Amino acid sequence: MINLLLGVGAALVVAFLSKLLGISFWFGVPLGLVAGIGLFIWLGRKVQEELEKIFNRAGELMKKQQFDAAIMVMKEGYKLAPRQFLVKGSIDGQIGVVQYLRKKNDEAEPLLKSASMQHYVAKAMLAILQWKRGEKKAARKTFDLALRSGKKESLLYATYAYMLNEAHDRDGAIELLNRGLKICKNDERLLTNRNLLQNGKAMKMKVYGDQWYQFMLERPMLRQEPPPFARVSKRALRG
Repeated sequence: MINLLLGVGAALVVAFLSKLLGISFWFGVPLGLVAGIGLFIWLGRKVQEELEKIFNRAGELMKKQQFDAAIMVMKEGYKLAPRQFLVKGSIDGQIGVVQYLRKKNDEAEPLLKSASMQHYVAKAMLAILQWKRGEKKAARKTFDLALRSGKKESLLYATYAYMLNEAHDRDGAIELLNRGLKICKNDERLLTNRNLLQNGKAMKMKVYGDQWYQFMLERPMLRQEPPPFARVSKRALRG
């Protein structure tokens, strides 16, 4: 919000100065807009850089299984929230993911709900929690919202299809995978799983590796390190 106000202020100042200098209105106003938008973008990038540094520090702690310390580091980012849109939602989403991985669902769910829509991993986790509680309608809606921001993410289509198939809606799962293939063209993972379902066989989600296991719907066959620290789309940081 602060960055937006500064951008608007810069645009007005430039336009006003242009008028004082006798510059044409039709030139001064566009010049002011360029200045304001440029400042807003620059300030947004500075916030993004600061937030990425915080997430990187938290990621290092996650690798060491220091979850509480990682959460405390991420909370440092809340101070940036007044400066840029979606910052709070990005942080809420990241902390929600951590709590989901720790199986602290009561703490994770409100954070996953308040996560920015661009954080499709957080929204997919929320949908899974809703699905497990039997809230199928709410879960479908949440999955659909996740697909709006992650429409090119093969894993989202596959995870959603997996849930449908587990609920004995094989036709719905196949339809969803076909929908994913229209966007993620020639994606072998979607194609393989679509063909498996068409032949009456179980999906093979292990093709997604740790990305799949972070949803905790299946256990890895071999002992692996915990799922990597979930990344946030840069779109979610830009505002």
